[in-house]
Amino acid sequence: MKRSIKLIKLNGIIIKMHWSFLIILVWIIASNAVEGFTLNNINWSLIFIVLVFLSVIIHELATWWVAKKFKIQTNEITLLPIGGIASYENFPKRRSEEFMINLAGPLVNLAIAGLLLPFIQSETPIWEIPTHFNIIHESDLLYKIHLVNLGLFFINLIPAFPLDGGNIFRTILGYRMNYFEASRIVVITGKVIAGGFLVVGIFYLNLLLLVISLLIFSAVQAEEYKLHLRSLIKGITFGQVTIYDYDSLQAQSTVQEVMGTVMTNHAKEFMVMEGGIPVGTIHRWKIINEASEKNYSVLLKSLMTKNPVCFNAGDEVEKGFKTLVNAPYKDYPVFQKKKFTGVISLMCILEYLLLNRLDPKDHRRLKSLINKI
Repeated sequence: MKRSIKLIKLNGIIIKMHWSFLIILVWIIASNAVEGFTLNNINWSLIFIVLVFLSVIIHELATWWVAKKFKIQTNEITLLPIGGIASYENFPKRRSEEFMINLAGPLVNLAIAGLLLPFIQSETPIWEIPTHFNIIHESDLLYKIHLVNLGLFFINLIPAFPLDGGNIFRTILGYRMNYFEASRIVVITGKVIAGGFLVVGIFYLNLLLLVISLLIFSAVQAEEYKLHLRSLIKGITFGQVTIYDYDSLQAQSTVQEVMGTVMTNHAKEFMVMEGGIPVGTIHRWKIINEASEKNYSVLLKSLMTKNPVCFNAGDEVEKGFKTLVNAPYKDYPVFQKKKFTGVISLMCILEYLLLNRLDPKDHRRLKSLINKI
């Protein structure tokens, strides 16, 4: 998602924090201000924020772990106050796998809430808690974290993007219709739910509901963009938009041998070739990092992301749409009768549309879609 802050990169996965997480900080500061700033209150509030952050990270790590079990490569994770959004290199082949991946995060939050139950027996029952989320104290810290994890569980089952429930709902609909029809229904559902949260949030002055409404509206707009884009590429085959000029390196080359190429080439990612066949991809920063640590003799084959997603020249672009839109600038290999012919990316397809397929009156629409990437 845009307007996110990069936190760290672990095992090739970029972890970002969405700006909406700052709302929690504002909320806690406001609560402290009402009761008066004290060092003790501030300390416990900061501990609470850290534990909320950890709950969200565990939620996403559970999703990542299950995806990895199904050989789904995760590129990027964006953390939000209500969960997170993972960006995948490839996608599940079975709907059952997709269902389990999206259900993993909420179930882990439910498990955390359950594990905390023995420590909060003396607290107020959840159905009697006040409508506002008051200041954090040492005595009720675990209770509030219990409530947070229960909230993450129930909120993420809401059938709207970007929540896990939206993807689960689309997966269920996918048993009766195609991916795009299912997405359209989830988009409409999301608009209704977001509107409901907005009205209720304003009426009760509930900050959390307002944040959820904002995030759902934003995700719905992004999903509508994908549906509009899909309508423009319908009928185009990969063979029509294959690019024959691409940046590549040899798998058996060492970091030292390719340093010169990296310095004189601004490509973000290189296709890694072996015997004239693409066997993986490697980001330029992987090479730069190894060079900076003087690991000059390391082979690119040991650094690359193996088994890149590839497409057949005769297939329609629509077939690989989910993968392409997830990484619009990334190059993917294209094969014609098992022979490697070139590469393709979503941006190349958009350029093709502008140059060959669209009437001038449609250019403005496509350009507005490109600006959202």
